[in-house]
Amino acid sequence: MSDTKQPVWFIADATTGLAAALAEAVLASGHHAVLAARLPSQLHALVARHPEQALALALDVTDTAAVDMAIAAAERRFGRIDVLATSAAQRYPGAIEEGEEGAMRALFDENVFGPINLARRVLPAMRARRAGHVVMLTCASVQAPAFEGFGHAARSALEALAEALFYEVEPLGIGVTLVDPGSGDDAGATAPRAAGIADYDGLAGRAARASAAVPVDAARAAQAIMQAVAAGRGPLRLVLGRAALQRAYDRLRVLKVGFDAWADLAASADVPAPGRAVHPPPGHGGRPRRGVRSRA
Repeated sequence: MSDTKQPVWFIADATTGLAAALAEAVLASGHHAVLAARLPSQLHALVARHPEQALALALDVTDTAAVDMAIAAAERRFGRIDVLATSAAQRYPGAIEEGEEGAMRALFDENVFGPINLARRVLPAMRARRAGHVVMLTCASVQAPAFEGFGHAARSALEALAEALFYEVEPLGIGVTLVDPGSGDDAGATAPRAAGIADYDGLAGRAARASAAVPVDAARAAQAIMQAVAAGRGPLRLVLGRAALQRAYDRLRVLKVGFDAWADLAASADVPAPGRAVHPPPGHGGRPRRGVRSRA
């Protein structure tokens, strides 16, 4: 076991995207890092540059036994894990109707249950110390793009679980931060698209062009994550890059327009106050207010 006062990071999927940049930045800062990947041989060069600080491990996050062995190996080497960084980045392009059940389940195993099970495995020791931070790299702040619904659904599921976790562990001194790198460049893999349906072919191309994102600088994004973690328990959500932040704001505006458009009809469902009847809004007829268009 290594006796160190430097923070110890456990970074899953450390060979790709933002996780790889984070591994570089953490080690360059003098911190310690356990770098996990399906193919740890791809990490040997980085570990060789930081032999006292780094440990490379094989890890398939969908394999519960492998997760347990990796966490145990990390704790034997460094004594603890201060920061867990994991991700939900795999894509499965296609229309909802085109999805294949086996591929959909594999996507959720990789992008939802894998990251959450990693977090569940490190939390007992963090609770005992009343300290720690869980960072989840996701892209769930943008509107669900057509023909990317499965990946978006998996990332949104992880976001919902992480938000609940944030409120559960914050009183125990543990932080949880969802990081949206916005660009989509963090995708470690893309599952093959299912057999297509001809009616969607042209629509899929237009949707892909409309949802094209602006890349962020991975090295700067990694530094931003480290700063957020160093700040203490950090923010629940950290959106990186101006373009990603703008898309997050756009999503909030779309939601607000939808809520506002149907606000009168929503209010009509209240339990009537004693002695007062509640009538449907006059002239509403179940339609949005005139001049207001909403897809929410």
